[in-house]
Amino acid sequence: MTAQLRPPVDAPARLRETVEVAAGFFLSRLEVPEAALEAHPGQFLQLQPRPAGPLSPYLRTPMSVAGVDAAEGTVDVLYDRVGPKTRVLSLVPEGEAIGCLGPLGNRFPLPEGGGTAVLVGGGIGLPPLLFLGRRLGAEGRQVLLLAGARSADRHLPEELFHPAAACFLRATDDGSLGHPGRVTDLLVEALAAPKPTVYTCGPHPMMASVARICADHEVRCYASLEEYMACGFGVCVGCVVGRAGIGLDPYHRYSRICVDGPVYDARTVEW
Repeated sequence: MTAQLRPPVDAPARLRETVEVAAGFFLSRLEVPEAALEAHPGQFLQLQPRPAGPLSPYLRTPMSVAGVDAAEGTVDVLYDRVGPKTRVLSLVPEGEAIGCLGPLGNRFPLPEGGGTAVLVGGGIGLPPLLFLGRRLGAEGRQVLLLAGARSADRHLPEELFHPAAACFLRATDDGSLGHPGRVTDLLVEALAAPKPTVYTCGPHPMMASVARICADHEVRCYASLEEYMACGFGVCVGCVVGRAGIGLDPYHRYSRICVDGPVYDARTVEW
């Protein structure tokens, strides 16, 4: 796949608001018109809030674009507060500017033949799928969203799902909401939809399972890989993934997720 579509913009983003939308999950709305005009589903931003101390957080943190409002010039990012970077981001005061580089990476391709888009997300892998669902729905395409989480309190609220999919199903590992079990349990039945194309993002084992199911049913699958990215534009080589079928050739075996992805045809990934 191609790398980023346009040269990224390095411009400050003004924080409009941050709200906690589920247990530990936060949505931050950033005013950054350049990125709002250029971002496509699947791309990400590298954000750098003001350090809480002399060194932390020192590097930028990658955030998938969860939605845009081009008219308002805003970009939404949705994240789990799990470490120092996301903690600092969640505490940025409204109106403060933070560093923003992007949009970066490639984008999700459209479903082939006008078929159904089946979106499979686990945990905090849902943000790029929500953006994709909104875009596809605006084009009149059929969208089915399958969302998995550990427990009911870790699921995003319905108001975030409705703009992204006319139909959505939930699964929880502990059985506290929706299907009791893994979100991949719902996928086989979903593949009965007309001309399905699957899009997935979430924990690596979940995406590997989605890729295997799609391969078994000869359904095209695109995966947005999540990996730690220090730079976001291919210099540090810290976010590599193995290419399927390449063998041990050191010059071609690995792909840099930040520039070659983050969206890959699942058949090309060494799961």
